[in-house]
Amino acid sequence: MTGGDQPGVTVGKFARVLSVRVRPNIDLIESVEKICADHGIRHAEVRSAVGSLTDATLRLPSGEQRTIIGPGLEIALTSGRVAPDDVGAIQARVYGLVSDSAGHPHGGEFVRGANPVFVTLELVLQEWLPEGA
Repeated sequence: MTGGDQPGVTVGKFARVLSVRVRPNIDLIESVEKICADHGIRHAEVRSAVGSLTDATLRLPSGEQRTIIGPGLEIALTSGRVAPDDVGAIQARVYGLVSDSAGHPHGGEFVRGANPVFVTLELVLQEWLPEGA
């Protein structure tokens, strides 16, 4: 491969792992961003999030937002990243799958400010130290 055909590769190493319990009524995305800011983490991978949300608002690949009404939506699967945005503010992008009360799956990117924790949420973050950052 040459020129514009090169895949985007970031070289670095993983560092600290944080295991955190998020309390009720705190937004999933805002909590990830605050935890990283409180611990001086600029880049991280969201390794897992297990728990429940009161309601969930997900952004679909089309850009449409869909709200799933709870309460008690179970998070079945998550992945995501934390990195500075264009102005240097920490921004979390978390994707996942939630199950509604009938057991139907709903997937997409969690929308900031619209995914409050219901009972509790166990979150695992791993710091990423990119070379040259």
